[in-house]
Amino acid sequence: METVLETKNITMRFGGLVAVNNFSLKLGKTDLVGVIGPNGAGKTTIFNMITGIYEPTEGDVLLGNKSIVGDHVALITQQGICRTFQNIRLFKDLTVLDNIRLAGHFKMDYGVLSSIFRTKKYHAEEARLKEEAMELLKIFKLDTKAHHLAKNLPYGEQRRLEIARALATKPNVLLLDEPAAGMNPNETKELTELIRWVRDHFQIAILLIEHDMKLVMEVCERIYVVDHGVQIAHGDPSEIQNNPKVVEAYLGVQDE
Repeated sequence: METVLETKNITMRFGGLVAVNNFSLKLGKTDLVGVIGPNGAGKTTIFNMITGIYEPTEGDVLLGNKSIVGDHVALITQQGICRTFQNIRLFKDLTVLDNIRLAGHFKMDYGVLSSIFRTKKYHAEEARLKEEAMELLKIFKLDTKAHHLAKNLPYGEQRRLEIARALATKPNVLLLDEPAAGMNPNETKELTELIRWVRDHFQIAILLIEHDMKLVMEVCERIYVVDHGVQIAHGDPSEIQNNPKVVEAYLGVQDE
């Protein structure tokens, strides 16, 4: 399968601390892959290197065949990578609809003058953007709350809105950083089904970090395991569950 995202031996050093060391992965066009590991293992640092928040100390990040190391975060988003965050980062004082519309604005086909003078092209593009935003909200069952402030949504719906907003950028690769954090069991079950559906419906690659092992094992086709910044295992869910190094990383080694 065509590789849409690849990291080649990416390393991140903060002074004398090596947060991630020589981490490599490949994502096919519609892969659904997880990155797991104990707290402090370097998972979010990997996401931050992929999305341009950090520039790797060493190694490369390829989107298609193009290196994106050194590209600005906004440019990386425009090129087809978008993410959510462990701590929800919505525009909480804007409406649900405006959160989606803002995410899609960089793809608008009008210039500054059209915006100032409210030309016919401006109105046509804005109408198209609103229609697309409402379609996304329907998919995520948020259309009836389109004009509610984002901060007034229940927690689970805020999570859904954040994923919908990411999809409004029309990415090729979606990165989900602990999407089940703070969710109750019913919300997590719905999220598991939603992640799989998003991959199938939008035909995109999804890379996720998650501590909920039930979700990871149910939804991911391949899993990378990191510990202290180093990849210690890679395989399908059954291989990962039975890997002694993974068990040791999570549970430690008992003294004899």
